[in-house]
Amino acid sequence: MKRFLIIIIVSLLLMAQGCDKPTDKRSEVIDKARSSFISGFYSDSEKGFERYLQDNPQGEHRFEAWNYLVKIAAEVRHDSERGAAILEAMYLEFGHKPDLASKLKLQLAEMYIRTGQYKAAVEALEKSLEYSEQTQEQLDSKRTMLAETFRKLRNYDLAIYTYNDIAKSTDNLRTKARSIFEMAHTLTLIQAWERAESELEKLLKMDGISEDIHAEAVFMLADIYEDRHEYRQAAELLEQIVDTYPNPYAVRYKLDYLQKKF
Repeated sequence: MKRFLIIIIVSLLLMAQGCDKPTDKRSEVIDKARSSFISGFYSDSEKGFERYLQDNPQGEHRFEAWNYLVKIAAEVRHDSERGAAILEAMYLEFGHKPDLASKLKLQLAEMYIRTGQYKAAVEALEKSLEYSEQTQEQLDSKRTMLAETFRKLRNYDLAIYTYNDIAKSTDNLRTKARSIFEMAHTLTLIQAWERAESELEKLLKMDGISEDIHAEAVFMLADIYEDRHEYRQAAELLEQIVDTYPNPYAVRYKLDYLQKKF
């Protein structure tokens, strides 16, 4: 990965800076590269955008050219590692612009998650969150992705902390409810049953939460009661969500099982 990144930077960035050609504001090269991409000639398109970057160290279409190279790598060739390497090179060029840098780090995190490089994804997300002038929606989305990534790393303490932080700071009711639910789910993974139960009960007392989150929370709470062998209480909970849980068959199956226990 690092070796390929060096190759990308040397060939498309450092070589470009050493080029004496003037800026080409709308060259035939990039026009042809765009047309090739639209027509599905991706190899020709890729070569064209690479040539544009090499020949135009100050070109106004450089960001666009880099973006197309990312698309070709990740979406056309399904090579997320190559896509991540190109994004790293993009960040070296545009990292001084906060609005672009924040987006690039988010894209990079998403690319790393695709390839299972969760530690690298965490680093990219944390960097993306450092930039100012982000909306609450952007911050919530990135922190949610960060919490999910911590959980994939089995760093449950940081996942719980992050979900809790989102729930306390967000103004969005659905985001708050989902964060509490996911925090409770993460608590069950470390068998912190009492705290998970407390969070779910808090969630179920909230006004205005969506039907789907309510049903999922009830189902999880029923699982906790079942684990404590409180079968009747678990069944009573499940009866509330027979018609609202996303998978009614799962509720009915569990109800049949529980009713045989008392």
